[in-house]
Amino acid sequence: MDPIWLAFLLPMAAGSGWLAACYRKVARAENDTGAPAPAAYFKSLNFLLTEQHDKALDVLVQALEQHDEDLEIQLALGGLFRRRGEIERATQLHQGLIARAGLNPEQKGQVLLELANDYYKAGLLDRSENLLLEAAARKELLEPSLHLLVQIYESEKEWKSAIGAAGRLDQITGGDLRVVIAQYHCELAEREVGAGNYPLAQAEVGKALVLDPSCARARILKGRLQAISGEHLDAVDSWSGMAGDHPEMLCEVVHLVKASSTALGTLSLFLDFLNQAIAATGDERLKLILVDHLAENGSKSEAENVLLNLVNEAASLPALHRLLQLRALDTSDSQISADYQLLCHVTGKSLSDRPGYECRFCGFQGRSLHWQCPGCRNWNTTSARPFGPLLN
Repeated sequence: MDPIWLAFLLPMAAGSGWLAACYRKVARAENDTGAPAPAAYFKSLNFLLTEQHDKALDVLVQALEQHDEDLEIQLALGGLFRRRGEIERATQLHQGLIARAGLNPEQKGQVLLELANDYYKAGLLDRSENLLLEAAARKELLEPSLHLLVQIYESEKEWKSAIGAAGRLDQITGGDLRVVIAQYHCELAEREVGAGNYPLAQAEVGKALVLDPSCARARILKGRLQAISGEHLDAVDSWSGMAGDHPEMLCEVVHLVKASSTALGTLSLFLDFLNQAIAATGDERLKLILVDHLAENGSKSEAENVLLNLVNEAASLPALHRLLQLRALDTSDSQISADYQLLCHVTGKSLSDRPGYECRFCGFQGRSLHWQCPGCRNWNTTSARPFGPLLN
């Protein structure tokens, strides 16, 4: 293809890097053979100029299919099918390439990796894993194979396999995957806690903390295991220690602190933790928990003062909702109580749809904390939103 035409085509395909790559590969093939540019490319260009991208791609696909002897072009074509969501078509193309005689080991490895990606997109994780393990035997394919294997093991919750693959990948790339691997150990610890295997859970938590000493999840788990063992003071110390580097997590453990304080028969320990956490963070959720504690222990007027301050200073809708709840219960006038209840219903309805957590990476919102974002699958990216849902 004439370089002048190619230079014009590439900016037109700027939004589709894989389309530009296909043009470049076909151009190389034509330069090698000396063949003139097919009319299909100019037809494709016309579609691009009129923003008919699907038609442009269809024409390009037909042109690329004429070069079935070129493995590189065929791989690009298969990748194009996969990116367009035509997984079955991509799979068939790559399976045909595998069956082709005369592929050298390097070429076979490339096709295996592409076919593994097809199977992964199709949800055939076992097939994808088997091909990736074969492709990973080639040094140049080890890194991309491990990347996809880690994703597969995460999807299947095969945490031990994920630890092994991510550990190898970390050694190759020099990237810091220790934080992610620590999460895998926490997943194993959670599993052991659920099964009642507390010594094994403690071992997994210990491994997580070696990899990531500041891991909030591991420190929360450590406190939980201490509490299970009856070491409630140590558990509260573990949770309180997060005030320095993970103050946002204090609200996530406040119910655990209350349970340990109750087990020790001293709610003053819980109140001290709560007051210190509020002083460290100013978290509105913690203030509402303080309100509940005061109201439950006969200090309704003090609880109401806390709510009034929140409403006046921060225009807090959750605080207003709690204030209406308290006043609806306190008044003896049935009509006033009904009015409070009506207003409480309105504020409660407004609050019920508010997500409490948001991923800093992709913006996914939910009502509970996820250590791995369900949207983008990144770890440790979800945090509490201001003015989140009403705590019950």
